[in-house]
Amino acid sequence: MTYPPSGEPSGDQYLGGHPAPSGPPPTGVFPSQPDYQGQPAAPGYPPQYASPQYPMAQPAGYPPQPPPTQGWQPPPAPQAWQPPAAPPPTGPRSSMPWVLISVIAAVLVFAVIGGAVLIFLIGKREPATPSAQPAVTAGVPTAPGLPSDRPLKSSAPPKAPAKYGAPGDLCSIDLSALGPYAAKKEKATPNVRNTGDVARSDCDFELRTSAGMKVTFGIKTQVYSSAKDAKDYFDAGYDMDKKRFFDTELSGLGEQAYGTNRDWDVGSKTSDYTIRLVDSNLYLTASLVTFGNSFVPKDQLKPQVIDEVKAILAKLPGA
Repeated sequence: MTYPPSGEPSGDQYLGGHPAPSGPPPTGVFPSQPDYQGQPAAPGYPPQYASPQYPMAQPAGYPPQPPPTQGWQPPPAPQAWQPPAAPPPTGPRSSMPWVLISVIAAVLVFAVIGGAVLIFLIGKREPATPSAQPAVTAGVPTAPGLPSDRPLKSSAPPKAPAKYGAPGDLCSIDLSALGPYAAKKEKATPNVRNTGDVARSDCDFELRTSAGMKVTFGIKTQVYSSAKDAKDYFDAGYDMDKKRFFDTELSGLGEQAYGTNRDWDVGSKTSDYTIRLVDSNLYLTASLVTFGNSFVPKDQLKPQVIDEVKAILAKLPGA
């Protein structure tokens, strides 16, 4: 009869005092046996013993193995997710981009401030609302006997009235102011015409002295519709003559006048004194030229031309 008897939890034939085998089982480890310690023995049966333990035999030629685990072991807990490590620094970065950004930001700030200041100054100069300013009437009376004293800023000053009219034929003028240079009049050639709104009148005289020296005297006038146009034409010639043959400014002849003088040899000794002037809407040129065996000093020509121009101005018709 074997122990334990049939009907017990285990039918291990090695329990109950049977001799243990003389060596380990072929597999090297017996399966674990239930522990019967602490269970009461059935009446009439011998005491129960724990299952014998045998050392684990290691197969020859293999490394030592860890002891087997007893019973069920829980699986290892999953490891929490860890973020990837930051890449190592690649080296110092250049500060140049930040410098450029700072400069651009500073320029933008100054531009905004300047624009705000400009808008503020303009706002101070302009009226806040149109209704805050009295109506400007440019001199038109706002009530009987009360003319406005605030003319429009854009109002141009009234044009000065034209002083001269078309002079007509100038060949009839008296040349006595030329003195010895007009001792004999040989020929006079008039030229009267209109160029646009400019009335032009010229006369070229061929004269001789009492000694027979050839002389010419030319008078040219241009009468404009406005004094501004005459002044513009005068200024253009003045700027040119200042660079060549200029003598001096002349007073007492219209609003502005000057003289030029030159001597040159064209087969005969030629001396020339010319006066150019502007007076209101009149531009006038008068030239006295001599042709001889010697040059004539300008001090002999200049006073004769000045006197003749004054005489001509006194005879020109008004507008």
